[in-house]
Amino acid sequence: MNISGISASSGGKKNRWDLVLLFVGAGVVASFQVGKAPPMLPSIRDELGMSLVLAGWVLSTFNVLGLAVGSLAGAVSDALGHRLVLFSGLVLQAAGSIIGAFSPVASILLTTRLFEGLGFLMIASSAPVLIFKVTRPSDVRFSLAVWSCFLPAGASIIMLLAPMFNSFSGWRGLWLANGAVLVLFAVFFMKKTDGMSMPEVKTSLNLKRFIGDFAGTVTSAGPLLLSFIFAAYTLQWLTVMGFLPTLLIDDFGIGKGSASIFTAVMVAVNIPGNLAGGWLMQKGIGRGKLICTAILIMGLNSFVIYSSGLHFWIRYGGCLAFSGFGGLLPASILSGAPVHAPCSDQVGTTNGLIMQGGQLGQLVGPPVLAVLVSHTGTWQSAPFMLFAAALTGAGLSLILSMKEKKMESDVTGL
Repeated sequence: MNISGISASSGGKKNRWDLVLLFVGAGVVASFQVGKAPPMLPSIRDELGMSLVLAGWVLSTFNVLGLAVGSLAGAVSDALGHRLVLFSGLVLQAAGSIIGAFSPVASILLTTRLFEGLGFLMIASSAPVLIFKVTRPSDVRFSLAVWSCFLPAGASIIMLLAPMFNSFSGWRGLWLANGAVLVLFAVFFMKKTDGMSMPEVKTSLNLKRFIGDFAGTVTSAGPLLLSFIFAAYTLQWLTVMGFLPTLLIDDFGIGKGSASIFTAVMVAVNIPGNLAGGWLMQKGIGRGKLICTAILIMGLNSFVIYSSGLHFWIRYGGCLAFSGFGGLLPASILSGAPVHAPCSDQVGTTNGLIMQGGQLGQLVGPPVLAVLVSHTGTWQSAPFMLFAAALTGAGLSLILSMKEKKMESDVTGL
């Protein structure tokens, strides 16, 4: 396995948990930009005159540039230095959020979401490598499990705060507040990491090596499998999370503030699932088996979530189970990057490719669901799309499991 060679890069170092938490914190504030949109979607639709389908693009346009350049962003991070790329991502997200706050029409808001998404990808592809560099080999899995909580943590925090902004400053105030937080965090990040020893930081880009690293990663079976599995997961997770406030308002007449809180709780349940995923892998549960079980449970729960004949609490319980078991997936998938990276210098590129798959799922899911619901006039068409994604992810996870068994047999010689 490649992990042995990669781990050597952090051998002999003491864990820098303060820096691990700082890098996780960068992911959390980046994820505010994911979580800020769903609870504000009804208000944005009202103010800018958006259809449900166009509102779906407010959720998923965030991922367009990430889909286009995800693995390239990871390769650039490997080549130019992960600290610089992470800082640039924070600045780019801040600019997008602040400009977006003044959007007079939907097209400008959608454009700023593109740049927020690119900034998110830059942070998400570089932070795990920084975490890896400041963590002992024996603690890498745990550190990456903590890192994998960044998305649900950030999304749930901002969703809990959204009702306050909805009452006083609306969605534009929330966008401005996020921009300010990102600027402050970027300044704090650079100050905290000033002078730190980061052996992967480079001052020039070797184009031939860059192209070789990029090509080697995007044509490797392991990174590709992880990327497409992540796509199957994020398609389900963002689609259900993104439209949950709208579903609660449409089907149950729940107020915007309460819908935001219910959604935040659903997202927060994903966090213990992330930690449990890291713990179960530490106990020896196979990556493929864990992914297959969790993603199928997600798909089955989608039938509960969108069954109009069921009581509210049963359907909401389905949301909690969907999110909780879904939490097992990010830790399982993201911890596979150092295992399946072609070499130690391509972990960031592999992370970028995995996140690119995640962007694909998030880009496709909400608009497709919005078209289905608009065409059929009912949310009950949603589970069929979501379960198809679950079956796809389960099948790919079985292939990944076979590949890892072969890797183990090659290492042991059995």
